[in-house]
Amino acid sequence: MDTSRINRRRLLAGATSSALLAASPVVRSQGRYPTRPIRIVNSSPAGSTFDAIIRGASVEAEKKLGQPFIMDYRPGAGGVPAFVTAKHSPPDGYNLVVLSLSTIRQPIQQDVGYDALKDFTWITALAEINFGVVVAADSPFKTWADLLAWAKANPSKVSYGCPSGLGNSAHIFGSEIAAREKADWVAVPFKASNDCMVALLGGQITFSIDTTLSAAPQVKAGKARVLALATSERMKLFPGVPVTRELGYDVLIESPIGIGGPAGMSPEIVQTLHDAFKFASEQPSFTTMLEQGSLRPWYMSPTEFTRFAQRADAEQRQLMAKYGFAKKAPA
Repeated sequence: MDTSRINRRRLLAGATSSALLAASPVVRSQGRYPTRPIRIVNSSPAGSTFDAIIRGASVEAEKKLGQPFIMDYRPGAGGVPAFVTAKHSPPDGYNLVVLSLSTIRQPIQQDVGYDALKDFTWITALAEINFGVVVAADSPFKTWADLLAWAKANPSKVSYGCPSGLGNSAHIFGSEIAAREKADWVAVPFKASNDCMVALLGGQITFSIDTTLSAAPQVKAGKARVLALATSERMKLFPGVPVTRELGYDVLIESPIGIGGPAGMSPEIVQTLHDAFKFASEQPSFTTMLEQGSLRPWYMSPTEFTRFAQRADAEQRQLMAKYGFAKKAPA
């Protein structure tokens, strides 16, 4: 694989195979499901991009299930607290977790107490997270060329925000661009997009590599400006903003977010949850929310989502080793 190319099926993609589900101890459903509220553990805080997507889908999924979802926010530490909590929860369908590429990346970076492929049931993907290079509206940089020229002339003064911390999508993207431009930029980690945006608008960082869902309302309010999009195609919401390919970089950030649970969930319960969230992903309220944030629907079935995670695990290990983010193997 050409690890210099970060694309939507390479840099920010991943999955496990359905065989992993069969390999886990199966808990059979007992009677009708669900009969009580369902908890969703989220590694991102309330108000974040992940939160907006999951809550938007959950509102519609509740209509199929007849039970509400309760959000359990456990941000920080790259999502590890959330993933460990989900791993140790009963696989009874009442304990779910938001799964993303961070779930796969963390065990590659350090010992975190869970295995992304063995410890989770990957139920369904819902949407694709898109990113862009964002500056505050009062920034002197009107284009990517402006920012790049200033950054090269002032290498020690450039800092950029990375939602979800170091070693994740924004950081790897920034590292790849900096390496190609022989630039020395300081990556500043944040727990989530909302924290990153506050720092950007407050003048604490030069620019950010943030989600379009986070940037869109700030751009609409005249508080921020998008200089470049880390996507394969231009977006309706930012028609005049070039994509990285147009700027000479074969570098993209496109990543799925979805719903999962602990390993060993009953196939019947997995199917019930999948059907509810698939229904949710097709509803106008959900698709409109994605469109307003320039996010793309990205549905995957349990089999597709699990295969996706297995593939990403292998690819991420190679990619993160390239940038020095992978933990060292025991001597």
